[in-house]
Amino acid sequence: MQKFTAYSLVLLTFFAAALAFSLGGWLAYEQGWLQWAKPQNAAMAAASAPQLSDDAIELICECTYTLPVNGFDSEPKTYTDVLLAGLDFGNKTGWYQGQMAISQTRKGALVMDGTKAVVSRPAMFQRYGEMVTGEQFTIDRATGEFTESVDLKDGRKFSVLKGICGKFIKAPF
Repeated sequence: MQKFTAYSLVLLTFFAAALAFSLGGWLAYEQGWLQWAKPQNAAMAAASAPQLSDDAIELICECTYTLPVNGFDSEPKTYTDVLLAGLDFGNKTGWYQGQMAISQTRKGALVMDGTKAVVSRPAMFQRYGEMVTGEQFTIDRATGEFTESVDLKDGRKFSVLKGICGKFIKAPF
């Protein structure tokens, strides 16, 4: 039997350790335990960002209403509620169901401002003793943030509700 010299034993140990380390690293990467750094190039980062759908979507939103009791200058009543909202990017319309709603039968005009969908429509109705001249709501598609406000005849804007929305999926699941 051949005897190993100290030099060949060190070399054999080095190659065995390198092989074990390489196999362990490959296994850790394949299992998802190791991940490589994200691309630093802005174009590569934009290309890897999630794409937003241009289809019509329905959302379910949990919102906090801030409604006046005796006029828009009075102390508001605050409560939470769940409502549905919809955005139709093909027809450029949107709606939501709620207290002062832009309903499905009288949809508002949809305009995109970055990731924010802005839906508005003119209005002419009396609420709490003041004339409401416009309604609008926004849904930020990146964060899910929902806001709704009304424009009053005297030029004031009154925030009615704020909340968060998520995608609504109908059965079958």
